[in-house]
Amino acid sequence: MASTTDFIDVTSADYYLEEKWSQQVTMARTKNLVFAENVDRSFESELKRGQILYIGNITQPTARAKSENTAITYETVVETGTTITISTFYYTAVALEDVVKPQVAINVLDKYVPGLSYGVHLQEDSDLAGMIDSGTITQEVGTLATELTHDNLIRADQYLNDANVPAESRFIIASPAQKAGWLKLDHFVHKDYADLRTGLIGNWLGQYPIFITTNTDGTNAAGHDNVMMHKEAIAHVAQIKPAVRSWWDGDYQCVKMSCLTTYGSTIRRADHAVWMKGA
Repeated sequence: MASTTDFIDVTSADYYLEEKWSQQVTMARTKNLVFAENVDRSFESELKRGQILYIGNITQPTARAKSENTAITYETVVETGTTITISTFYYTAVALEDVVKPQVAINVLDKYVPGLSYGVHLQEDSDLAGMIDSGTITQEVGTLATELTHDNLIRADQYLNDANVPAESRFIIASPAQKAGWLKLDHFVHKDYADLRTGLIGNWLGQYPIFITTNTDGTNAAGHDNVMMHKEAIAHVAQIKPAVRSWWDGDYQCVKMSCLTTYGSTIRRADHAVWMKGA
């Protein structure tokens, strides 16, 4: 005989089934921002106010042979310089209406705070990354979309040495694709070369810290603009540093949050950088 029992299953109880929202959220992954942290920011204290900062150049005098009973010759020097102009302005912003707050299970605004700051930092870092292939830096090695070789690194290092670039404060910034290429070279991974590095692809020749980031200009298909440089190659001033601010708007009955930055950059010493075209 067939059962006549009525079952309360998921379908029939659907109206009463509870739904929960986790207090944890899946945040968007962020890029490793390394350009802005490694360029020359020593001029920020001089440009806290004003729009343009002029940086003069001083030419090295040339030695001349002295002849007897002959007056010396004085050099006539026409100096030039570079400028840093605060002309870039970026912001991020979100707003949450008051009527929404009691109807959601998490503190939505708190979750957005890190992204507000990161968004403007990312733009700043991307603008600096874009200066590597701007045309001002004329020293280059390698071929786009082709993995850089050990010979490319040696040649880039020679470019900086030829320009009398100080040994300290040099570094390399490269893409993950280029890192994959270097991991095929003994000088980065073989134990016989352990004295040339401080950690896996962390340093080259004990002189060049290597920073890997997905924020180098380019793509895996077209290649990336990697760089070997000294920090004084690029001067950068962030006049208004990113800070998240919030306020309540009575007209719209909502909480608003925003983050603003203003900055300017210039190639200060073009011969202090080498554009490394690679993977």
